[in-house]
Amino acid sequence: MATKKFNFVITEEMVQRAEEYIPLAQKIAFVEVYSGECLKPVDISTQKLQSDALLPLPQLYEEDLLQKQLVFMKAFLEMYFHVEIPAEFGCKEYDKFAKSHPMNQLERLKNLPSIKDKVFNIIADYKELKKLFEIGIYNRKASHNDGIERALAGITVMNDPETMKKVVEELKKAQPQLAQKNGEAEQKAGA
Repeated sequence: MATKKFNFVITEEMVQRAEEYIPLAQKIAFVEVYSGECLKPVDISTQKLQSDALLPLPQLYEEDLLQKQLVFMKAFLEMYFHVEIPAEFGCKEYDKFAKSHPMNQLERLKNLPSIKDKVFNIIADYKELKKLFEIGIYNRKASHNDGIERALAGITVMNDPETMKKVVEELKKAQPQLAQKNGEAEQKAGA
C-alpha cells in the first residue's frame, strides 16, 4: 500500500486567520528562549585538549545552522499560521514542510487583492523576527567567545595552587626535551 504524500499548502483562508503582527515583547521572548539553542560547541582539536589539561579555557561556540533552520521554520508555522508542530521537530519533519516552500507560497499570494495587505504584513513581520533572532544569536556567540573574558577565566584558573603545581610539573617534564632542542639548535648554528 502506498503512503500518502504530505503536501503543506497555505490557503487564502489560512492567511485570513494568520497573525500578521507578533508583539515585540513576544518576539524578544522568543529570541531569548531559542537563540541559545542555536549555538553549539566548536569541535576541539587534540592540541586544544592537551593544552586544556594545563590551562583550561572556556569553550568556544559557533552557530548550529541546522538548529537555526528548524527554529525558523517552526516559528513561521506556529507563530503566524498556528500550525501544530510535533514536539520532536527534526530534519524529517522540517523537510515535510520545506519541500512545499511555504514562504514562496506566501509570496505568490501577494497577487490576491483580498489578502494582499495581510500577506505583505506577515512577510515584513517575519523578516523583522528573523533579524532580531540573528542579532540574538550573534550577541550570545560574541558573549561566549569574548577573548578578554576567556583570558580572564584562564588567569583565574592560573591563580589556583593546584593548577600552578600542574604547570610546574609539566615544565619539569618538558625541560629535558627543551635542553635537547636547544643543543641541536646550537650545533646547527655553530656548523
